[in-house]
Amino acid sequence: MGIALLVVLVLAALATLLVVERARKEHRPERKDAPALDYVNTFISTLYMVLLALVVVVQWQNVDQINSDLRTESTTLTALVQTAQRMPAAEGAVVRRSAIDYADAVLAHEWPPPSDAAEDAAARAIDTGQAAVTHPVAAGDSLGTIEDQAIGEYQALAAARDDRLAASNSETSPILIVALGILSLITILTPLALGLRADALAFTGLAVTTLLVCLSFWFVLDLDSLYHGLIHTDATPLHQFLDAPGSD
Repeated sequence: MGIALLVVLVLAALATLLVVERARKEHRPERKDAPALDYVNTFISTLYMVLLALVVVVQWQNVDQINSDLRTESTTLTALVQTAQRMPAAEGAVVRRSAIDYADAVLAHEWPPPSDAAEDAAARAIDTGQAAVTHPVAAGDSLGTIEDQAIGEYQALAAARDDRLAASNSETSPILIVALGILSLITILTPLALGLRADALAFTGLAVTTLLVCLSFWFVLDLDSLYHGLIHTDATPLHQFLDAPGSD
């Protein structure tokens, strides 16, 4: 839907520029109520900028939230590997393996998130690790303290994962995208509908406005792709964890 709106916007903008250029060549006289028309144009442009800023802020927050959660997951996985080194060999091996399996599962099945939830290898890795460290221990036992620490790290890992997946599924409302597309067209067409001055300066101004509006709308569509595009989420922290010594 977004791409279709962008195509419509560009075609309408080109048609508008052709009509305005023809009007300029015909030397249409300037309207007498120019101040009132400038007020209307300013009002519409303000509405457009407010809506554009709202959409961009929402999308940018989603990208930042996912990156923040992923950094938290990577840090927690590193802490789990360090905690595993203080455990008995058998138990520590399970914890370390679960951390590596978790990172592999996220990169393979949750980056970007799949369209269905059939594959849940990351959750299974967390469950496997928790099962290895969750059992009764004697009060004051140092091993029990280490296991409690590992359990807390698994809980933090699960919470960060839930936040990341929730942010990944928080797509921009189609209503906002459609509204922005319509307002973009209005922003371009209004000067012509109200009577654009038939001179080169007015035509140049409308051409620049059209270019900026089209680029802004494209940027919104690009930013809505959380895992692709100019500004997108970054899986580098997980790759660094897997490449770090002790994680192979």
